[in-house]
Amino acid sequence: MFLDIVIHISFVASIIFFFFSAAQLVHKEKPLSNYFLSVVFLSIGFQCISLWLYARDGHIFYRYFLYSDSAFMFLIGAFLYLFFLYMTTDRRISGKAVILHALPFFVSLILIEGLNLMYPDAGVKGDFVVFKHIITAAYLSLFIYIVLIFRLLLAFLRLKSSPEIKMLIFITACSIAFSFLLILSNTLWRELQFICDAAFVGISLLFIFFLIRYPHYLEKAQQESQEIRYRKSQIEKLNKQKIIEKLDYLIDEQRIYLDKSLTLEALGRKLGLSPSQLSELLNSHYHTGFNSFINSFRIEEVKLILNKRPEANILHTAFECGFNSKTTFNAAFRKFTGLTPSEYKKQIFS
Repeated sequence: MFLDIVIHISFVASIIFFFFSAAQLVHKEKPLSNYFLSVVFLSIGFQCISLWLYARDGHIFYRYFLYSDSAFMFLIGAFLYLFFLYMTTDRRISGKAVILHALPFFVSLILIEGLNLMYPDAGVKGDFVVFKHIITAAYLSLFIYIVLIFRLLLAFLRLKSSPEIKMLIFITACSIAFSFLLILSNTLWRELQFICDAAFVGISLLFIFFLIRYPHYLEKAQQESQEIRYRKSQIEKLNKQKIIEKLDYLIDEQRIYLDKSLTLEALGRKLGLSPSQLSELLNSHYHTGFNSFINSFRIEEVKLILNKRPEANILHTAFECGFNSKTTFNAAFRKFTGLTPSEYKKQIFS
């Protein structure tokens, strides 16, 4: 009876997570964190629907998609970690880093689906040791990433944290215990599998509750993160006025923001600062982070060119001004102007 309830809840949960995954992509600003969350929700939704399909003894699923849900487990931990890394630090997350974190998913999915197509009989596939190794690796990957997330959030315990941060730490701690149980269930105690399935659905729904209950936790978490990082100032003894003057020169005269490869570390080296020192300077003096600081000048440059040359191609102009992706440019343009690039161009020439 209880098993039936869990299975039905897993189906409902899958619909909820697919909905939340799609909702991240229709968000107005669509920051990078939204894409990370969309992948996480999609992967969790696939896990939930797989549990439901396994229980219903779906013939097609068993023949062609057996164990494919294990590949998506690699994405859950990796992209959840990228999301929290983006949220709590000033690090720039490159496309190469995203591909590297997603690589185990692609490799395992190709291997799993290759074996599924070669050996559609479910009974034969059950004898392949490679599937067990992939599942164990996926569970281990999830465990490692959640521990890394917990380390990122652990710094918040030093402050009188807001309710949403405390709730997030609690969910993460539960997830660590759950992911550890997953490893045990696949290696030592198969009897734990049902408990793990129920825990997975429960923690997933708890995370959904968290998102609904605390819709603005991202901004508050970033504020608390900055408070922790800058409690002990790393630039107090530096000649800040001289550094600011040099930064203004690099921006106004050398227009360093036009460099597509510009990073926090690279700009810091030009100013004689470490990445953390430059990050503190930008937050304390300009009240913004590195990406927003640089993108604000790039957007102004784009607007200047569009005003002077109506025939200019918008995307080509964006690349000229330092952007290296259409998505980043569109999100930044809307953030600083309240309009899409096309709407802005129509407005100034209408």
